[in-house]
Amino acid sequence: MNKKIVRKSQYLFFLMSALFLLSINACQQNQPQSDLAIKITRFDQDLFLKNKSYEQTHFDQLFQQYAGFYQSFCTDIINIPMADSANHFSKPLLSFVQYPGILQLKKEVDSVFVNLEPEEQAFSEALAIYQKEIPNAAPVHLVSFISEFGYANVAYDTIIGIGLDLYLGANYPVYSALEFPAFMIKKLQRAYLVPNTIKALGFSRYEQQVTDKRFLAMMLFEGKMKHFVKTLLPNTPDTLVFGISADQLKWCKENEALIWAHLIQEKLLYSKEAAKNLRYFNDGPFTSAPGVPAESAPSIGTYIGYQIIQAYLANESVDLNTLMNNNNWDELIKKSKYHPKP
Repeated sequence: MNKKIVRKSQYLFFLMSALFLLSINACQQNQPQSDLAIKITRFDQDLFLKNKSYEQTHFDQLFQQYAGFYQSFCTDIINIPMADSANHFSKPLLSFVQYPGILQLKKEVDSVFVNLEPEEQAFSEALAIYQKEIPNAAPVHLVSFISEFGYANVAYDTIIGIGLDLYLGANYPVYSALEFPAFMIKKLQRAYLVPNTIKALGFSRYEQQVTDKRFLAMMLFEGKMKHFVKTLLPNTPDTLVFGISADQLKWCKENEALIWAHLIQEKLLYSKEAAKNLRYFNDGPFTSAPGVPAESAPSIGTYIGYQIIQAYLANESVDLNTLMNNNNWDELIKKSKYHPKP
């Protein structure tokens, strides 16, 4: 099964392939998603038994309930070799669910995420918009898991996995003990769970557009992704959508013209130098690129890409579906007539 996964060291999320959950959320397949209350299926809870008396039937039932996600969890998320796949990976999974560190982590996840009702409400509203804006969009299934800090989100076609152990809060002491960078720890909190997951959905659907290696294409694709998230989550603060602080967002707004002038001066728009280009899109405490000050926000290329998309939409009356399916990057920037005022 093909898949793409978001690792803890990559805060760009991006993903895809073909899967189908057989029994979970089955009711969602029979009604328009906009009429439903979305539920997150708690694989992180179903995997563990309270009485700790594990029989082979437990793993057999989980395999049937979670279909392909079960195998992907084993092989891709917690890295069990296929050589150990006998009896639905029951032997290595038994070691996983009985390992003291995992049991402690589960306890801590349960204490933070007693329920996921706020997130389910937010997803219900977001996916109603998604269903309305994207014709023939398949129902989206959300599954939570823990992976011992391996993945924040994974996506397989319309199945989006949420790694709850990477949303335990900036004050969770294990993150600093594991030497996660400070800029990353600030974002390992519950408030980011919904926007990160919607972003994962967007990348799972549209990532195949990224074939053009130019800076211009990357910038506008990232800008479209931010517009996608903001459209589905209209009440979510820009700080969460862009993953930057209020001061960094203010810096971007005040220096938009200077950022654009810098990109032009450095002749970046048509550059295909990946190592050079990525400096403007990577997460970090700031944008680490020659000529960009340390007080900058990270990923200023994404911010400018979003502003160009907004300029395009101001000139062209197109809906979300039309925009997201347009990967003619030269046409997008030309019709945007983007020219920020100093």
